[in-house]
Amino acid sequence: MKWRLQMRSILSIFLFFFPIHLLFIKIKNFAYDNNVLKPTIIDRTVISVGNISLGGSGKTPFTIALSNFLYKKGFSVGVITRGYGRKNSHDSFLLDQQSWEDCGDETLVLKNNLDPSIPIYVSKNKIFAAETLAKMGCDIIILDDAFQHRKISRDIDIVLLTPDELVNKNKKTFPWGLLREPFYNIKRANMVITTKENLYNEKKSKKYSLSLNTKFQDELLCSIKNTNTNIESLSKINNLLSICAIGKPESFHNSLRSLKINPLKDLTYSDHYNFTKKDVDIIIDKIKKYSIKGIVCTEKDWVKLISFQDEIVIPIYAVRLNYSLNKDIEKTVLRLL
Repeated sequence: MKWRLQMRSILSIFLFFFPIHLLFIKIKNFAYDNNVLKPTIIDRTVISVGNISLGGSGKTPFTIALSNFLYKKGFSVGVITRGYGRKNSHDSFLLDQQSWEDCGDETLVLKNNLDPSIPIYVSKNKIFAAETLAKMGCDIIILDDAFQHRKISRDIDIVLLTPDELVNKNKKTFPWGLLREPFYNIKRANMVITTKENLYNEKKSKKYSLSLNTKFQDELLCSIKNTNTNIESLSKINNLLSICAIGKPESFHNSLRSLKINPLKDLTYSDHYNFTKKDVDIIIDKIKKYSIKGIVCTEKDWVKLISFQDEIVIPIYAVRLNYSLNKDIEKTVLRLL
């Protein structure tokens, strides 16, 4: 783990002074834009859900909401995800009973919230995965996080933005900023949706008419079996510890404040962080030092933290999103199909 962090730091420094990846992005986009390279066409309706930043725009929640909506409309839907952060990243498989270590934390969130009839294919090879789902009878294939993956053709390209990405000072590409590619490439998208507007102080964008506020389910996930807890009950617990390992932790902290949940202490980690025994020891020290009564986290972190329930002992709660679209987005998707 330590050597990986060191290598990541060295790579970041190198890219800061020699951003060769930006040249690669420009060459790749030029090739596809001018038909030098041609994407593979799948004989099904393909919808890409992506973003232009390094994370935190709500791709997985949106994929869940979109997939369930289309399934309820009578379509046969299949979902493809890379399974970021899993142990064997080169494996390709139809999701069944794999643990988060084998399929990735976000993949497990997908499974826990999608209709059970919706198949999830885990693979870095989106073309192979799409062809497999097509053979299984899916007439709509949804690609989770595929805006930059131009090898496969798509009928609808959806890009999600958070309000902070619309501020000029944040429109910088990695390593100077958090964008995966220059902001102007957003013109490739059929739909641009501003998410989490109710969690940021920035003014509402007039340029992009579609927006989706973050809503929450009243009932929380709890690591202690047969324990039913809602948001109001959790807000009355004084000594809470919040743990967050997502792309934009400020959105989670803002969510807690909006729900009147005020943790005594916070622990923040990098996106998709793989908690270790050492991390758990630090968490246990916090629990003892500050008389912590419960831990509150995202659902993505919850699927990983519950494996340490025996050591942590106190309840681990997850605030759950309300996975739904609004009428404007539903109408736009159906019109584009």
